[in-house]
Formats: sequence, structure tokens, C-alpha cells
Amino acid sequence: MSAHPASLKRRLVLWLLAPLIGLSVLILAHVYLSAQEMADRVYDRVLRGSGLAIAERVVVTDDGQIEVDLPYVALEMLTSAAQDRVYYRVDSDETLITGYDDLPTSDASRSLAPGQSTVYDATYRGAPIRVIALAGASTSVQRSVPFTVYVAETTQSRRNLVLQMLLSSAGRLGATIVAALLIVWLGVNWGLRPLARLEGALGRRSPDDLRSIRHDVPREVQRLVGAINELMARLAAALESQKRFTGNASHQLRTPLSVVKAQLELASREKNPKQMRKAIEEAQRATRHSERLVEQLLLLARVDAEGGAAGSFEAFDLVDLARETTSDFAASSLKRKFDLGFEAEDGSVTVLGRRALLAEALKNLIENAMTYCPENSRITVRVRKDGHEAVLEVEDNGPGIPADRREEMSERFVRLNEHDADGSGLGLAIVREVAVLHGGDLLLTGGKRNKGLCARITIPADR
Repeated sequence: MSAHPASLKRRLVLWLLAPLIGLSVLILAHVYLSAQEMADRVYDRVLRGSGLAIAERVVVTDDGQIEVDLPYVALEMLTSAAQDRVYYRVDSDETLITGYDDLPTSDASRSLAPGQSTVYDATYRGAPIRVIALAGASTSVQRSVPFTVYVAETTQSRRNLVLQMLLSSAGRLGATIVAALLIVWLGVNWGLRPLARLEGALGRRSPDDLRSIRHDVPREVQRLVGAINELMARLAAALESQKRFTGNASHQLRTPLSVVKAQLELASREKNPKQMRKAIEEAQRATRHSERLVEQLLLLARVDAEGGAAGSFEAFDLVDLARETTSDFAASSLKRKFDLGFEAEDGSVTVLGRRALLAEALKNLIENAMTYCPENSRITVRVRKDGHEAVLEVEDNGPGIPADRREEMSERFVRLNEHDADGSGLGLAIVREVAVLHGGDLLLTGGKRNKGLCARITIPADR
């Protein structure tokens, strides 16, 4: 994130300024070309008039010579601007009759037929000039003599006219840009006033005030406000859940710790070794319960923290995971006289997820079955594929859970018997949240012949 976030107003002004400047440059380029064309058209017309006036004064004498009675009024038409200089030339068959002998000509001007004319640019005496060449013919009794009239002037007046038009257009465009920017700046400030009011209202809220925003905002901001409201609703739900979790956790931990404290105090005062040993065993039992409860709380916190981060899922074989996890309980199940079995279809059942979390969920189901089932009970772990779903089951033939209590048993800190000292009320809740994290769910049903309990995890299988 940038240390200095860009201002929305500045962005809008810059986005407006850049196209306006680009458009203004194009307009000025068009104005320059149009002004140059217009100046050439106007000044060339005057040049042509001067050339025609001179051509009308070209005559052939009786002895066949060409004479020019130069009309100086024609040249004065071109000298109205003091900064320009005027030049002329009249020749016949490229022989100078009058004027400036070194005035530049062009190939086009030397090949003109009588009655034709041409205009061209050249440089004369270190200055750019504009030249018009007119071809004509003067007729006497004996013969007709062709001639060419050249009239030229420097281009300072033309350039001044073009510059004047360009500056005038640039001034108007500049004023337009400044006015547009001012209007946009004021308009943006006015348009952002609802956001400023919204900012002030949010700034006055207390940290625990997560109510939805009800302020009137522009239509363009309504989706943003809606997203903020959704976020605040999720935050409120998460905080409420955290409060409940913290309260329940503190209550659940306080009970076994109180038992440990009481039993240790009782053992310290007890004189009878048998009673002292009994008190210490009760304290050890409460300590083990506290240890298990803390492990469950940490696992639940891990599930909560990793919820929604499915991008780091990996593919693995659910059959291998279930077989390895079940084998970890082989020794303890024999010691406690349980018939622990494992069933799976041939082949693999590949899923996408977090292997460690699913292993913990399966451990919880097996431990629950071993905790609440009597000796010689049968516990079976199964893995199979049902369509596009992978199914992981733990079934036992123990006392089970009444059908009307099964749904609530997967909630946090809910136990079938509130006086049960062994359970934490978190095992099935963890299993369900792990299943939901993987896009699945936990279903509790009766076992075979509706005896015992079958805990079934279903998650999408990797195709």
C-alpha cells in the first residue's frame, strides 16, 4: 500500500486535465493549419492582384521591344505592413526586362503557358518569401511576345497573423480549461460531501458499535456501503461468537482447575494414605481433562483461524489418512477391550483439503466412541465414495445419542450429560467445523439396527 494514497479529487482533476490538454493541442494544431491556409489565401490574392496589374502594363513597341509602365500603386498594395518587403521581376524568355534579376524562379514558373500562374515559397536575401508567377503575352502588329511577371513579398505579416490567431485560440482554450477544472473541483467537493458526512458518522461510533450504515449516499457508493454493512455484520457475528466461546471456555476450564485445587488441598490435609492417594488420583483425572480441553480449544481456534483460506488445500488419499489414524488407536483399543475395525473400498478416495485437520476430526470421532462405549463394544471406521462425495464414517454399537438431541450435539460446549466429567462438549463441534471448512458437513445417525451411533463426514471428492 502506498504511504501517501492518491486523492480522489486529484485523480478526477488529472483525468479531466489530461484529455483536455490533449484535445487543446489538437485544436491548436488545427487552428494553426487553418490560420496558415487562410493567411496564404488572403495574401496570395493580393499578390495575384499586384501581378495582374503589372501584367496589364506590359506592351510591345513598334520596333518589337517589350516595355513595362510599372504601376507603383500595385506594389503599394503589398507594403501596407511596414515589416514586409516587396520584390518584382518581369522577363521574357528568361531575359530580364525590369526588376530584381536575382529573384528566385521555379521550374513550374518557367514552364507556364500564357494565362497560367503559380505560387511558390523561396528564400531571398536571407528571408523567406512568397512568390507568384503569372505568364502572359503582349501582341503588336508584327508579333506576339511572351513574358512572365514575378511578384514576391516577405512572410512576416503572414506569420504575425497566424501567431495572433493561434494566441487568441490558446487564450480561449486556456480559459476554458481553467473554468472546467474549477467547476470539476467544486463539483467533486460538493459530490463528496455525503462521503464526508459518512466518514464523520463512522468516526463518532464506538469500537463495539457494528450497526449497519443507514446514511444516504450516492448511488455509485451504495454497493461499497452494502459491502461494508456485510463485513460489519460478519464482524458482529464473529465477535458475538468469540464472546460466547471465551465465556464458555473460561467456565469449562474453571471447573477442572477448581477440582484440581480442591483435591490437592484435601490430599495435603489427609492423614490416611489411601484417602490421600484417592484425592491425588482425582486431581490427576481433572488435570488430564483440563489438558484435553485445552487441546480441543487450541484445535478449535486453529479451525476458526484457517476457515475460508481454501486456497492452500492439497490433494491426498482419504483412505490412507483414515487407515493411519485408525492404526494409531490399535494399542489403546486392545487395552480397553474395544473391537476397532477399518473398512474401505478398493482403490483410493482423493480429496482436497488439510490433511492434519481431517486427521484430528477422525481422532475426535474415535475418541468419542471409545469414551462413551462400554467394554467389548465394536467401533468401525469406513471410507467410501458416494458419487462426487467422499464419505468418512465412525460407527459404534454403544449407547448412542437420542434422535432429538443429535442436531444440537454438534454445537460448541453441548454435552449429552451436563454432569459428565469426561467430555468437553467440543469434539463433535470441531468435527463439524472441519467438515464445513472442507465444503462438507457432519451427520449423526443411528448405527446398524438403529443401535449405537454413526458419525458421517461428507466432503467433495477430487475428480
